Amino acid sequence: MSKISIAILLSFSFCSFAQQKIPPPPIPSSKKTNTIQSNDTTSKGSLTSEKPALKTSRKQYVNIGYDENYQKLPKLIFETADEAEFLSLEKKKYIETFKPEGEGNYFYIQTRLKKHKFKKHNDYGGKLGWSGYEFSGYYPATKLYAITEHSTSENINFSQLFLLDSLNDYNYNIISFGDASVALPVPSINNKYFVYFYNAVYGHKNCDIGVLKINDKSNPKTYLSEYASYRSADFAVEKIIWKTDNSFIVKGYEEVYENNQWIKKYKYFKTEFK
Repeated sequence: MSKISIAILLSFSFCSFAQQKIPPPPIPSSKKTNTIQSNDTTSKGSLTSEKPALKTSRKQYVNIGYDENYQKLPKLIFETADEAEFLSLEKKKYIETFKPEGEGNYFYIQTRLKKHKFKKHNDYGGKLGWSGYEFSGYYPATKLYAITEHSTSENINFSQLFLLDSLNDYNYNIISFGDASVALPVPSINNKYFVYFYNAVYGHKNCDIGVLKINDKSNPKTYLSEYASYRSADFAVEKIIWKTDNSFIVKGYEEVYENNQWIKKYKYFKTEFK
């Protein structure tokens, strides 16, 4: 074999090796290519990131519902109501529940700006324990996804509910009154307020109620703000239904131990605020 033939053969072999070992350059991703579908369901696209955490700028995280903030604001005043008045209220469907797109231990939420990847809530053992995220639903009127984050620390389980804005990726963390997350916020008739509650884990007639004002979305940082609150040592909350944009009725209860079991005894309460 001639020297020229050997050189050509070596050159060809090197090129073949390089093609096998050297990966192609990454293709730059275009901005804002993923959009929410018209039916507000999650996209069927794929995601390559392996990070399970919510990938938003820290500037897009807003914490609301701190107890010290509520202490500076008005307190709700309740009076007794009756069951008939509660049952007469319209049961408004305010949140859509569906199974989001998922694969393995992950599920995906598509916003207008990007697709987010979340590790499913599960028992991962060891220090991780019961950790991950749980999808709770979508508020079509305010374009917010409700997601709960679970974590374990020193054998204690914690959870926190947050609302992810599907239009601008702002993340509104609703600070809990205890270790577990608060109940899903209920929007008022015309989406002017959210009301939510937290029942004391070890109490039988104790709860906290928070009201958030829904503001203009032109300033996302102040879109949701604390407005009023209530702390009860007389009842826990079973359900809340709005009567108007400024009044709602609570189906409350007290747990009592009778005939070797805990049973709920219900009472109803209503409040109106300006």
